[in-house]
Amino acid sequence: MGNDLTEAEAKVYDRQLRVWGVELQKRLMAARILIAGCSCGVAAEVAKNIALAGVGSLTLLDDALCKSEAAVCNFLIPADADQAQSVAEVSAATLREMNPLVKITALPGSLPPIPDIDFLRGFEVVLITSAPFSTLLQYDAACRQLGVAFFMAASRGSTSFFFANLHSHEYTPLDTPAGEVPPKAVSAFPSLASALSQPWKTMRARYTHKLVYVLRVCADFESHTGRFPTAADLPALQERARELAADARAAALADPASAPPPRDLITEDVMPADILEEYVTGTVELPPINAVLGGVLANEVLKAVSHKGEPVNNFFFFSLGDNVGLVETLGEVV
Repeated sequence: MGNDLTEAEAKVYDRQLRVWGVELQKRLMAARILIAGCSCGVAAEVAKNIALAGVGSLTLLDDALCKSEAAVCNFLIPADADQAQSVAEVSAATLREMNPLVKITALPGSLPPIPDIDFLRGFEVVLITSAPFSTLLQYDAACRQLGVAFFMAASRGSTSFFFANLHSHEYTPLDTPAGEVPPKAVSAFPSLASALSQPWKTMRARYTHKLVYVLRVCADFESHTGRFPTAADLPALQERARELAADARAAALADPASAPPPRDLITEDVMPADILEEYVTGTVELPPINAVLGGVLANEVLKAVSHKGEPVNNFFFFSLGDNVGLVETLGEVV
């Protein structure tokens, strides 16, 4: 890419150039991003935001048809869309209209359960939604091997979250005083496997987001059954959570030197039944939730490719119950 933007680029990106400058914009314009799973509203929000920001290329992967129920949450699909086309194809067409300067590609097919290393090598960022934990774990490991930033996200009912793994990420803080040379900082990220296996005894009941326990129990269930839980599995999930919480509390009490303070020890009711039920059975997405999560996640994607600003490390949770975004760092860096 040349040293200067074209006249068309400078005109389209005029407002943001005043905020972050030409050099950062050029980094965005060189970025290649993959979004796999475009039916959900969060993916649509992220795709819209990063396309308008002016990334170099955006590849969409989702073979669900526009007529499917899964597509109703994607606002990029117009009411008169060809119902025989895929969500990715129609979303790509809408995004091209929003910003013709970005190369938008819709690939046929769906996300393979086993990562294609050569395929992933062509991207700086991979975002996956609506995939089993087993698939997410494999893609996180593959992206870590390649040094590709990995994100996963989900929005179910009034609950939502995303996970980020930028590996060892060097960045420039945003609050550098004028006239000073921006310092470099490094943020090290745990893998998804490490984040999902953090011992319960180390979690502090007052501060750990309740969705952490829900995700852990659902991931544990999926690893044993090979499927996502349903409403019929809620009693078994609750019982499993009670078992894990009881074991964690006993382990913490047996080793008080490394345990949290007594008032922070988790109890058997640490995972609220209503949050678990909504996450498991919440097939309806709420646009306000998607807008908040998608906005924050899109900003994190832009941070990943621009290396400007401290990134979220590594979980971000947002729900109507909290009405606030909460960051949790889970797992250990190895």
